[in-house]
Amino acid sequence: MPTLPYSTDALLRALAPIDIVIDSFYSSNQNNDPIENDTTTQHLPNTFWSEKSQGNFASLIASVARSNNGNSEDDWSTVSFLPSRRYIHKLVQRYVSRLQQEGDGAELENDRLASLVCHFSMSSKKFGASTSGSFNSSIPDPLASCMVSFRVPVITPGNGRRHNKFAREDEPSKNDDDDHDDLLRIRVYPHHNDVGVAKVWEAGACLAEYILRHPQVVRGRKVVELGAGVGLTGLVAAAAAASRGFSGGRGDGEDGRVVEKGDVFVHLTDYTEACMENMVYNVEVNESWLKRRGVDPASVTVGTLEWSEYAQNENNMVFSQTAESNPVYGSHGANSIHALSNADVILAADVVYDVHSIPDLVSTVCKFLSSPWKSTNGNQNGEEKRAIFATTFRNQTTFGLFEKELDKKGIICDYLSLDDVPFVFPCYFR
Repeated sequence: MPTLPYSTDALLRALAPIDIVIDSFYSSNQNNDPIENDTTTQHLPNTFWSEKSQGNFASLIASVARSNNGNSEDDWSTVSFLPSRRYIHKLVQRYVSRLQQEGDGAELENDRLASLVCHFSMSSKKFGASTSGSFNSSIPDPLASCMVSFRVPVITPGNGRRHNKFAREDEPSKNDDDDHDDLLRIRVYPHHNDVGVAKVWEAGACLAEYILRHPQVVRGRKVVELGAGVGLTGLVAAAAAASRGFSGGRGDGEDGRVVEKGDVFVHLTDYTEACMENMVYNVEVNESWLKRRGVDPASVTVGTLEWSEYAQNENNMVFSQTAESNPVYGSHGANSIHALSNADVILAADVVYDVHSIPDLVSTVCKFLSSPWKSTNGNQNGEEKRAIFATTFRNQTTFGLFEKELDKKGIICDYLSLDDVPFVFPCYFR
């Protein structure tokens, strides 16, 4: 099995499976080769459970703890945790359980870790601002939210004409507040029955990785994301669009030139109420993150979009559920049909899973690609409209239907390589 290309810190903040986090911590703590990403838990050497290693584990937990009142981070009652108090509680429980099972007589010796264990065992506080029940409850709460977070590299032009370089941000800053503020933070509801808010889906993370490696596909373009879910891909696209780098006629950088940072226009769409409320929250909570990357947060907008309404709308003006009529969208609300009618690029990830929605999805793409240019910059540079999809192969028959519908509409597809992506979003573990 391939090894995981992520740091323990990144896995922890991304809500990775708990045993994967612990095994990754072992690899980094012992300075050994990374443990292979296997489905079975490996027994770790006794030295891993030493008092020093326990202290390092407590420091790892402290790295995702943020003081709520200025007190010491060792006063665990005064901190909040990323991704959630419940997740950290279960991680600590599992670490102690494995210590007792695999440590060959090892005991909990580190004072800092012991105080953390004591805090969780005695606490009766609620977990998560929008949840009910204690964090010791074994009953999943559909309204329990988590905050996954990622350190996204800053894109700079590379030495060659094809590739971009990344200024990595893996190391925490000296200022804890700055460190937390520079994370891309995404709220998810792991137990919600609306799949659009449940997680960062694998194909969305994959598409975000592709955009980071190839920012020229969105730089200087008007972008609309279909089925944006929690909004991660669109937020990454906004940061990439604002970056200084290559721009080329074919969008691949081969014939490109180095250009300065361009204007940003990214519109995120979905349909359910839960998705829309959560998407707006994720845009708003990342306004500082966007500003640090040269993006005016007002250039990232959200709105409802039902594919059948766009595909069947003759004049692209009437829309039954405009964002302007719904106060939940606030300053980031915009009309999706208007945005799509003026867009240069469609992004879509993990939207090919329901056979009943595929005809409307393909009709939407067809109408977008065949509509006249309204952009002031796209076709003047010899560029073409494009729709970039990322999908997870859950059902070959469903994807085959998608391909057939595209072929019936005369839409030509290229399959893109994902070589040399920066591996920022650890959302696909196996």
